[in-house]
Amino acid sequence: MGALDGEKIRFQVIGMSAANLQGVPGSTVDVDLWLDLSPRNYMRAINLAVQQGAQMVRNTVVELADGTMVNFVYEVTGLPAFKRVFSKAIWMEWQGLRIAVLPLELIEKSKRAIGRPKDLLHLELIRQRYEVIKRGGK
Repeated sequence: MGALDGEKIRFQVIGMSAANLQGVPGSTVDVDLWLDLSPRNYMRAINLAVQQGAQMVRNTVVELADGTMVNFVYEVTGLPAFKRVFSKAIWMEWQGLRIAVLPLELIEKSKRAIGRPKDLLHLELIRQRYEVIKRGGK
């Protein structure tokens, strides 16, 4: 994330990693980063990750030196373009960096549009988080 920031590539954390950062319980096998790059330029992020010691796993997935899987995303199902959504990001500290995180309501919208079985389970966890927030919990 620091290398992306250093190269002025805007990104935001999305998916369950973003939901986890906002207090939603659950797990995920990778970190999804939505990049402000066209799909034609995806190799820019891959090459940057490889320069930092990552191994390319698939077209848009790398494994970092510490074993973390990172999925670079260029379009998010159910959401408008990155530029229209970025202003709604929540800014958080994570891994020693100040990063943009997709808000829960947009994660929910995307997961509902995708509709895979795991997304439906994630929607239930997000709903439970909303209940905690409504009751004044953190």
